[in-house]
Amino acid sequence: MRANEFITERKNKRKNKKSLRKYFFPGYAYYGFGGTDSSGEGGGDGGGGESMYETAVSELVKELPSLAKHDYTTIDDLVRKVASKHRITHKALETLFKKQFRITPDSWIKGKLDENNNDIDLQSEVDEFVEWASKKLNLQEIPTVELSMDTEEAQDNHHTGGHVPGSGEIWVYANNRNLVDILRTVFHELVHVRQEELNMIKPGDSYPGSPIEAMADMLAGKYIKIYGEENHHIFQ
Repeated sequence: MRANEFITERKNKRKNKKSLRKYFFPGYAYYGFGGTDSSGEGGGDGGGGESMYETAVSELVKELPSLAKHDYTTIDDLVRKVASKHRITHKALETLFKKQFRITPDSWIKGKLDENNNDIDLQSEVDEFVEWASKKLNLQEIPTVELSMDTEEAQDNHHTGGHVPGSGEIWVYANNRNLVDILRTVFHELVHVRQEELNMIKPGDSYPGSPIEAMADMLAGKYIKIYGEENHHIFQ
């Protein structure tokens, strides 16, 4: 190979290598900057990758407690939403989250909820809410509320709340649930109590999406927001 051809070839190789270092692979950071690996974890001191991912993880940490529900599907949807916003895969975001906190987003938020529930007297919070809600609904009799931690019972019966007409008691599942979600269920059941007092419920009326269920959902959503305006702590 002639000397001038050799020099030209070397220049082309350096040019191609430099171009490759600047190429952006969506979802993985800048290839060649920060040592991105197959898991999508950018980082190091090469410029850009790590800060991107730290922002995504920080946003996920901020958004998780505000979810209305904390079941697997709802949490997974949030992970995918945040990952898409930051142009990374949801698997990459989960990997980075686990690298930082040593646990999955699902386990992390449930642990936080448990900590929050330990900081408050849950039964007292519910009893105070029941007194307030009963006045709003003009209930003739105020029922008692049993808070259950029995996950198997909730799963077997496919519900988070219920009551037997005329019993004067309401059952609400409370394990691993945000306080505002628990109170929303309480209000929903209290609406049914009031509907019974007004003879609005007939046999077979309590199917999903029925008028009485739609009313209970609507009123629970409305009044939990009103209650929350003066009781910010329920939004854990």
